[in-house]
Amino acid sequence: MPGLSRVEEIKDRLNIVDVVSSYVRLQKAGHYHKGLCPFHTEKTPSFFVFPDKGYFRCFGCGANGDIFGFLMKVQNLDFGEALRILAERAGVVLPSRRQAVEEDESRAKFYEITAAAAQYFHNLLANAAAANEAREYLKRRGINWPTAEAFQLGYSLDRWDALSGYLTDKGYTMDDLVTSGVVIQNEEGRRYDRFRGRLMFPVRDRRGRVTGFGARCLDKSEPKYLNSPQTPIFDKSGSLYGIDRAGQAIRDRKEAVVVEGYMDVLAAHQAGFQNVVASLGTALTEKHIALLKQYTKNVALALDPDAAGDEATLRGLEVARETFDKKTVPVPGATGIRLEQQTDATIRVVQLPRGKDPDEVIQEAGENWQRLVETAIPVVDYYIEATLSKADLTTAKGKAGAVGRLAPILAEVTDKVQQAHYLQALSERLKIAERALLSAVSRSRRPGPHRGVWGPTGSAAGADAPPIEGTDGSLAPLEERGKRGMSVAEYSLALIMAYPEFAAQLLEIRPEEVSQVEPREIMATLQTCIRAGEAADWERLRARLDPSLHDYAEGLMARARNLPPVDDKRLNGEVELCLADIRRLDRREQIEQLGPLRTEAEAHNDEETVRQIDHKVRKLSQELERYERRSKTARAWRS
Repeated sequence: MPGLSRVEEIKDRLNIVDVVSSYVRLQKAGHYHKGLCPFHTEKTPSFFVFPDKGYFRCFGCGANGDIFGFLMKVQNLDFGEALRILAERAGVVLPSRRQAVEEDESRAKFYEITAAAAQYFHNLLANAAAANEAREYLKRRGINWPTAEAFQLGYSLDRWDALSGYLTDKGYTMDDLVTSGVVIQNEEGRRYDRFRGRLMFPVRDRRGRVTGFGARCLDKSEPKYLNSPQTPIFDKSGSLYGIDRAGQAIRDRKEAVVVEGYMDVLAAHQAGFQNVVASLGTALTEKHIALLKQYTKNVALALDPDAAGDEATLRGLEVARETFDKKTVPVPGATGIRLEQQTDATIRVVQLPRGKDPDEVIQEAGENWQRLVETAIPVVDYYIEATLSKADLTTAKGKAGAVGRLAPILAEVTDKVQQAHYLQALSERLKIAERALLSAVSRSRRPGPHRGVWGPTGSAAGADAPPIEGTDGSLAPLEERGKRGMSVAEYSLALIMAYPEFAAQLLEIRPEEVSQVEPREIMATLQTCIRAGEAADWERLRARLDPSLHDYAEGLMARARNLPPVDDKRLNGEVELCLADIRRLDRREQIEQLGPLRTEAEAHNDEETVRQIDHKVRKLSQELERYERRSKTARAWRS
């Protein structure tokens, strides 16, 4: 397949044991290595690396994959980021990424500048007499020095050229300082330090690199808070203060708490609530949610309890609902099963006491903060109260507006008992019949994911790829696909590309059930499109994929265009057969991998491990039998 060689070249040059050993202490045991899984807490090793296959698997939490999958999971990277890191480690040049490499080298200079500025500011806060007021301010706000040190808080001298003079002495040009955002150039061309006489908060990305700064005045100057401008490495709308220190805690607690300000984050972390991040004083954006999605599907908003905070909360809830992935759920109805989508996340609102910011609540009593977070209300309850409080419920127009705003929210409540509860309560508040409300909710439902996802196919490289067909001109059976150089996963994707009406069936496949990295990434991207209800054409899907996968995906598209026509009954059997075989092969591989593990445990008289492996094998064997039956049934459909 096009694009395969770069990935395979990297895998050939790198030993998966060497890559994994950078993060996990491995112990050699026969033909494999084992250690404690980095993805879940365990005392007995259930994490194994199989160097001959270039594969890892945890038989505890189910994590598995190749070196790309491991690096993506352990560092929270997307495929493109993992590809470039591993390519550099393997000494493999990615020609199509030359421009990106040059941009990365350019950005590296700006990371150096912001890191140097952060250290300069921090040294001033720690030692300069001019920073006494800043140190006193932190004391008044209850922030101790270990916390200030951990977050590298700083102070900027109230001078026009203090920082710029320091950085130019280190060899950086004024042009670079302007581009990095630490120096301003006014309309007359004069250049001077952006931050002067302020308490400094370095803002970091998830990898801990300083990207920009927040700065608080210590007198009555305006603005109270000043942020870095948009730069090649800083984007306020996509930055979360504290994400570098909060990431692991968010995973551990399975929830992120989003506050509004720097001081809120400092107070929370100092008190031990380390799953707290701040949106730099702005409402949540799609970029914020995209970042949080890498850690959790559960978010609690704890924004300031005032009118502005209420509006920010509502905007944040709307963005979160729209940006989190959607999961498809089957809902029984009068005419049969229909597919509906709901937000694949839990979004709650922390109800703070009026007049108190999060840091004040935490400083007064940490247990109160804990209680408020634990009792945060569901998004539906908050949305209903917030909407009704702003509507004129004495007029028909006001009621209609409120219902119109609430209907899409209630439509996502797929539990019928819960939905009935909300409809009844709303009916009483608005003095409107429940059936009228239910009708509005039904009209607001979005179309299901069975719309065409791929859309019309355009021209693509490899259009002369040979058709996938059997000797009689029909779709090729599985035993013939291997001769044509396609795996089951690749063939499944080609089918879906050719017949997008079957795309929703992909949702039952978990990406980890596909061992081959390219089809796994394309399948995961396609599933994201389906869950989002997108009717994406090829160009939109292509935009979601890393450029390194474009040639590979276009090769699949070429294959899809050459599939022969087939009737719906047979096609349904073909798709079902592919999906069953993906899972059948995965279970068979797991059983094979457990064989040598059992042999080793038996040789060491480890009866408990033998018992656990036998239990796992029995479960996998049952699943294998189930998918073999599905495969047999599907073969009957397609014949």
